[in-house]
Amino acid sequence: MLRQKAGRAYATLPGGGIESGETPAEACARELLEEVNLVVTVGQEVLVLDNLDNHEHYFRVALVSGEMRLGDGPEGIRNSAENSYTPQWVNVSELDTVNLVPEQVRGVVRTLAQNAG
Repeated sequence: MLRQKAGRAYATLPGGGIESGETPAEACARELLEEVNLVVTVGQEVLVLDNLDNHEHYFRVALVSGEMRLGDGPEGIRNSAENSYTPQWVNVSELDTVNLVPEQVRGVVRTLAQNAG
């Protein structure tokens, strides 16, 4: 997801908080639907990062259905000229051209893409 907030442009993978009674994998599936309108099957957890007081869980996913667009979740509601969200696929060969945060995700994405084919 390409973001521009307070003049800072960067890319991030969809994600967010885990709701009460939800597993990290369930949160992953929900966040992808809310943020980018994609229904996925959640597979193996590939990375856990400690970011401030949060544990960020990253999973391998398989697309089931949907067309990538800004979803109906909070990002769609907050989307504005000053705080924009633009869902967009980025080819792995172009990964170094985007400001992907957190930086640790870049290597994991590259490795997963190489092992997928």
